[in-house]
Amino acid sequence: MSHRSGLVIACALLSGCSISAAEPAAKPPIHGLVSMGAYKFVVRGTDPVNYMDKLDEKPGIFAGIVLLASWREMEPHPGAEIPENNAIDKALEEVRAYNRRNPQKPLAVKLRIWGGYVAPDWAMEIGGPPIHVVHKKPRTLGRFWSPAYRHAWARFQEKLAARYDREPLIHEVAVTSCMSLTAEPFVLNGGAPAMKRPLEAAGFTPYHYEQCLHRAIEDYAPWKETNIGLPLNPIHMPLGNPKGDHAFTEQVMHACRQHLGRRCIFDNHNLNDPPIKATVPIYAAMKKMGGPIEFQTGGATPKDFEGTIKYGISLGANSIELYQDFGGFPYVPDQLLRRWANMLERHPER
Repeated sequence: MSHRSGLVIACALLSGCSISAAEPAAKPPIHGLVSMGAYKFVVRGTDPVNYMDKLDEKPGIFAGIVLLASWREMEPHPGAEIPENNAIDKALEEVRAYNRRNPQKPLAVKLRIWGGYVAPDWAMEIGGPPIHVVHKKPRTLGRFWSPAYRHAWARFQEKLAARYDREPLIHEVAVTSCMSLTAEPFVLNGGAPAMKRPLEAAGFTPYHYEQCLHRAIEDYAPWKETNIGLPLNPIHMPLGNPKGDHAFTEQVMHACRQHLGRRCIFDNHNLNDPPIKATVPIYAAMKKMGGPIEFQTGGATPKDFEGTIKYGISLGANSIELYQDFGGFPYVPDQLLRRWANMLERHPER
């Protein structure tokens, strides 16, 4: 008889005795500088193409990299299984090869799957025809705020987690539920008429959008061992309202920590020194609630790059993402990058 079998029998004979399987140990969050990954697809509207060239030129400095994929390439048809040898699988192999070349400082992975305007065609037709909007350039969206759309996204997360939650390289997965034009769910850019009118005509309501954001963490419930990164901003409701609602965002932050504890990583993609005024209350809430905390620089090459890094550290950052396209870290001397990495890493894990 096994030790556990004996416990089960003993418990059956005792009232009030129960056995539950221990929760799997979470992987540690990434600690240091992180490459933002191959970002040019955002301008082109294509699927991401991950590559390691920029990191190969600066080995032994970075602690992590963001691997990117689109929902449409990972689930091209309703109910489709995750394709074999997909973009994530290929990128993981490249990371493994990099780590074999650089065992003194291997990379951990943050996974960021984009929906929004790179959602599959079938998802864009949930609840009605696709929505054509313009923000800088024409984009096509589905009803990303609707319960039916979010339910499809949650089922997709079940498949992703079944395949990648136990992958040792993947330490974090970014929340991109409810996203539209960027990987920041709280950012909608809905004030311009070419965004506002089509969305409202398609049935957009602040209530359903807020419900989507409130319940986004539930979508990632299948991920048990991987940390969940939650990008945070004030929301601007109703569409076109210039005043951001910080209190709503803080409610979501509290709910995330309540459900996930320290597996909930607070994130923001606008880090700069001096900070954007609208982000200051969010930063204060992040610092008050404590880490893990991570950032992405607000621009590819901040005017005061080192000041921006120091500001992030002062807020409690575990990691800071730097652009590898459109400027960013490829143009920063290695000696300076090493100093920034050391500044982040010498602070204890939050």
